[in-house]
Amino acid sequence: MESGTAANMDPYIDRALTSLIEGVHDTVRQPSTSNDPDETERVLQDPDLLQLSYEMLGQRIKHHVADMTRRRAPILHLPNELLANIFALTLPSDRDSIKYYWGRLFKLRLVSKHWNGIIYETPSLWTRISSEYFNQENMTAALRSEDCPLQVYYSDGDFYVDRSQKVVFLNFASQLAYRWQSAEFRLNSNNTISQLRSLVSLSAPSLEKLKIDCGGLWGDLPMEEINIFDGGADRLRHVDLRDFPIAWSSQLLSRLETLKISGSKPRPGPSTSEIINVLRRCPELHTFKLSYKGEGGIRVSDAAPSEAEVVHLPALISFTLNLDNTNAIKRIISSIRIPACTCFHIFCHDPASNIFSNEASHLASALVSAIQSAPEISLDSPLIDISLGTYSPSEDLTWLIEHTAESTPWPPIVARIFCDDTLSFPQVAELLRKIPLITKLMLLGDSDQYIAHLSYPILSHGIHEWFLPNLRELRLEGCPGNTPQLLINLSSKRQEGAGIDRGDGVPLELPMKLEILHLQL
Repeated sequence: MESGTAANMDPYIDRALTSLIEGVHDTVRQPSTSNDPDETERVLQDPDLLQLSYEMLGQRIKHHVADMTRRRAPILHLPNELLANIFALTLPSDRDSIKYYWGRLFKLRLVSKHWNGIIYETPSLWTRISSEYFNQENMTAALRSEDCPLQVYYSDGDFYVDRSQKVVFLNFASQLAYRWQSAEFRLNSNNTISQLRSLVSLSAPSLEKLKIDCGGLWGDLPMEEINIFDGGADRLRHVDLRDFPIAWSSQLLSRLETLKISGSKPRPGPSTSEIINVLRRCPELHTFKLSYKGEGGIRVSDAAPSEAEVVHLPALISFTLNLDNTNAIKRIISSIRIPACTCFHIFCHDPASNIFSNEASHLASALVSAIQSAPEISLDSPLIDISLGTYSPSEDLTWLIEHTAESTPWPPIVARIFCDDTLSFPQVAELLRKIPLITKLMLLGDSDQYIAHLSYPILSHGIHEWFLPNLRELRLEGCPGNTPQLLINLSSKRQEGAGIDRGDGVPLELPMKLEILHLQL
């Protein structure tokens, strides 16, 4: 095999070079049996002895080259198709920058003419085009990839690439839309938003993944909605949009498996009825994330859905709402049924919310109806993961469960509690007593002092068998400084099968099912 400039990276060549260096060292000393340094110097100065050393060195070189060839021979006999598959596995994934992808491919091409030829003749290795790269290379890749589906990446934030070249790239890539398999756009200029209007009439029959991120825009978004791929994108299954003014009536938002939409720019958000209609058009949806904050927000529709209008999503396993409007959350949750959901996140930052209102009670009941599992609930079944955000006011963290009936058949739950300084331990205790199937409890927050006044009483008072009997994992952040010693005492007493006196005559015990205890001081 002929070695190129990348040969020094090959472990076989490294080994051979090391052996050659050792061979020179041994050969120079071989004519003499003396270990005297002066004798070695005499060998180097004697032409006859030095010639003999060169001859022996030549034999050693031939030996090492032959040995190296034997070692490398098996890879030479691998089928080209198998080698191409190996190359593909060593290339960066689609999450990595296109520059790393082309850099790795270039290094593989330098190893040998044989590898270079295989790479040039394998269309599937040339399927990525990007605005990060030069347009000539993108055109070459598009030609060499033949009819293979393309992965397209565009960003107008790469200032080392001339903006006019980006326009050329966008026009060039649009002409190949019929071959797109995945497309990602990161936009930082409103000019690019207008350029994306060229996508409106495009047809992308092979497109499966679409991501558009307008979070880096310097100015405001256009108020009108943009409807893209009117020509059709029937295979589209995964959509991730950030601050992109998508038309919610677009058929693009149909038959999806993953839908993630977030907005923080000052423009009107969708109505709850528009959101429900999108969910209705995606019966196979398994991941849904909706986040709207700021001046936009979600508009609440007037009419509540009847039971016949409720959307059933049997495949949904991950559901996230991060909104500023409690009523919008209630309306969405009351309109869906997600019996298989195992990851449920709700964040509400509505300063006008009131957990003691009837709305909170109705919302809690709606949540229970939405995620209620089969009557037989086992600790080994998938966990429901509920995140309760609490920022303004602090009571927001309890509004989901505070008014839930004691008899509610909750499935096993992971509870994440974001603490602030107004939350007391009795409040948390009362909240957690209503859900005996909590198996994982996390206390988190932005300030350690807010968490410390909760973590200490939970460690020293709240994790009795009667309190959280099924607790398997406890995570606390911002724990007080004496926590390690407290836990050492707990552990030693637990091994003895006894409790520990907290100082007021009340014994302290860890739950018998506790398996993981994570503390951050």
